[in-house]
Order: sequence, then structure tokens, then C-alpha cells
Amino acid sequence: MEIVTLEDNIAKLKKIYKMSDDVINKILYTNHKMYHTHPIEMSAFLTAIDFDEEQRLCVIIEGLHRDIGLSYETLAAYCEITTEELEEFLRNQESLTDKKKFIIAVRIMFLHHILKGKYPTEGNIED
Repeated sequence: MEIVTLEDNIAKLKKIYKMSDDVINKILYTNHKMYHTHPIEMSAFLTAIDFDEEQRLCVIIEGLHRDIGLSYETLAAYCEITTEELEEFLRNQESLTDKKKFIIAVRIMFLHHILKGKYPTEGNIED
């Protein structure tokens, strides 16, 4: 198991993701409700961008469905696809064109952004 240090993550944020010291300090150390995650956890989130994007999108869709109660029909309408297309995408991410996947991703991430305070996510669970 690899040991993750804050210093290593900060170096990665600077070198790979081209973040300035000001931005890193704002994200990691500002006492604002948006940035309430511990600096090592936040730095780990920002440097561990090695997930499958399509699978992550499916997880967010399922969260909106399960935790808020948005129906697949509603989510599909926001994405301007049929309910059948959305359900098939959740089973098989290769079922849609890249253009449709892009549109779904943008619209679902917008919904997630505006609704994230209404359901539990990693970043807003109260202790």
C-alpha cells in the first residue's frame, strides 16, 4: 500500500495539475463550508483522478435516482435521451455515442452540482 503524504500531493497538484500556491492554499486551508474536508483528504481527492469516467457518471446518476428520488424518466428528460437509452447506458456504457455521453455528463454534473446539498455525498456528510 502506497503512503500518501500531503507534501507529495501538493507537489503533484503543482507539477501535474499546474495549480498555484494561492489556489492550493484556498482549496486545502480555507475554513469555508465548501472546503471543510481535511487537507490530506482534499489533496488525495484532487490527485487520485484515475477512475473510470463513465462508471463514475453512472454512480452519480444512481445517486440522484436513489438518494433524491429522481426517476430515470426525469433524468433522461434532462439529458434529452429516452428512458430506455439511459437505462441501457447504466448497464452498458458503450451503448451510446461519445456525443450523447458528453451531453449526459454535462447535464448530470450540473444537476449533481445544484442538488448536492440535498443528498449525502462524500463532501457534505455532517459529522
